[in-house]
Amino acid sequence: MVLVDRIREAAEAFDGVLGVSVRHLGTGEEASVNGDELFPTASVFKVPVLVELYRQVDSGRMDLDEKVLLLEKDMVPGSGILKELSEGLVLSVGDLINLMMILSDNTATDIITEKVGLENVKAMLGGLGFEKTKIVADCRDILFDLVGLNDVPDEEKTMELYREAASASVSGGSWSLGVEGNDVTTPDEMTRLLGMIVDGKAASRGSCDAILEIMGRCQTGGYRLPKYLPSGAVKIAHKTGSLPGIRNDCGVVTLKESGESYVISGFTKDAGDVYGAEEAIARASKNVYDYFTEK
Repeated sequence: MVLVDRIREAAEAFDGVLGVSVRHLGTGEEASVNGDELFPTASVFKVPVLVELYRQVDSGRMDLDEKVLLLEKDMVPGSGILKELSEGLVLSVGDLINLMMILSDNTATDIITEKVGLENVKAMLGGLGFEKTKIVADCRDILFDLVGLNDVPDEEKTMELYREAASASVSGGSWSLGVEGNDVTTPDEMTRLLGMIVDGKAASRGSCDAILEIMGRCQTGGYRLPKYLPSGAVKIAHKTGSLPGIRNDCGVVTLKESGESYVISGFTKDAGDVYGAEEAIARASKNVYDYFTEK
């Protein structure tokens, strides 16, 4: 069975849209299903934000040791631990990117995103030739849109307001689950970006290695790309994303025995069951692993 058929097989029972893109970094063999289709990134947008941050480190505009004071106004709903802590905590930029990537902390992400600048992320993606990947919203924007408050000025998007709207079951987000005005990418473009990181072409060689090292400590998405992979035989550096009806996971898998690596990007949308979405990604990951290890 050819590689693309292995991927399609994983989507057969999935009630939603699955997009998967794979490229072997040694042989160049690649395949995709819905690889050129737009998907909301959810927290996968944190990968291009991190790339731009390290490019600014390379140019001397960003210092990983710079200290940042956590304030109540910085706190963002959703995943992470910082929103549960008291203001006044002092963290370094390096601490914040670890929280952003390892725990997918939304507060850390938005602090970093503001420091990096969405316009700079946009310019970086354009400069590297990415035509479909667009990062236009931070975590606060996406989460407040989910509860129908996307038109509220940023300075009024407080944790208290979010809790009130969420507890009242207010909904009506205009774009958080769609592709208009949202953070979006395609499986093919995310696979290409991850390949550029592995090749040391997204930033300096040292910075790309640092990005992969951080992604290798990801603590989310254990039931997605890694679920059926033998932990003793592979290393995986990945980043997940989750929203209602959406489960994503994109990463680099390295076979420990041979040193071979491949990139796999799995995106879902319109999922009738998010556990089914995770399972579709996990099955695709296992099928791809089996294909490359059986050859």
